[in-house]
Amino acid sequence: MSIIQITNLKKSFGLNEVLQGIDLTINKSEVVVIMGPSGSGKSTFLRCLTFLEEPSDGIIEIGEFTVLAGGKIERKRKKVIRELRKKTGFVFQSFNLFPHKTAIENVMEGPIIIHGTKPVEARKLAEALLIKVGLGDRCDHYPAQLSGGQQQRVAIARSLALNPLVMLFDEPTSALDPELVREVLQVIKDLAQEGMTMIIVTHEMNFAKDVADRIVFMDEGLIVEQGTSAEIFQTPKEERTRRFLSKVE
Repeated sequence: MSIIQITNLKKSFGLNEVLQGIDLTINKSEVVVIMGPSGSGKSTFLRCLTFLEEPSDGIIEIGEFTVLAGGKIERKRKKVIRELRKKTGFVFQSFNLFPHKTAIENVMEGPIIIHGTKPVEARKLAEALLIKVGLGDRCDHYPAQLSGGQQQRVAIARSLALNPLVMLFDEPTSALDPELVREVLQVIKDLAQEGMTMIIVTHEMNFAKDVADRIVFMDEGLIVEQGTSAEIFQTPKEERTRRFLSKVE
């Protein structure tokens, strides 16, 4: 059963056409890794899915919510976009935590503000999620007191607190020192094993091989090819894919 349906998604910045027409279907519990060279449109694609960037054209369907790109900014459309965002957890390259709030307060914020959860219930949920990501003993620490890997795990817990249908990860380890990458990737692997639907933009090739049900290779705003890890890494069909892999593996 598909959870995400993307049809002819386009995005231009002035004369620069960053996405040239993306069609992609993602099923429930599927882990899709998007890879490609810098500037290929991967991060823009993720941002368009939640309308952090307004697409120029196309249709985005997530769960029961459908938004036509490029529509008028009217009240009804804004409401649908808000509902779509509630169903979508987004983990950024930079952790985007509130510096003046503790780890647990950062995780509590979404359920209280967005879902209207009572603070006592939000705190219980936040504690459980911080334990889940291995930070049960860091609940009362501020972001400045946490390592980069710990901050990113708080950011993952914060996204999970909204009970999303799908998690989007935009190069979640690119801002981390190498020794901190593994702890974040392990949390994402655990989510995959639990059946969380995920789209992950990453340059971590070994991680992609381990966790992806499907790999999508993008270049110049287009999907060049897609397939299983074995198909893409062992027998890529397209020359552009082979050139990319030869440089990063």
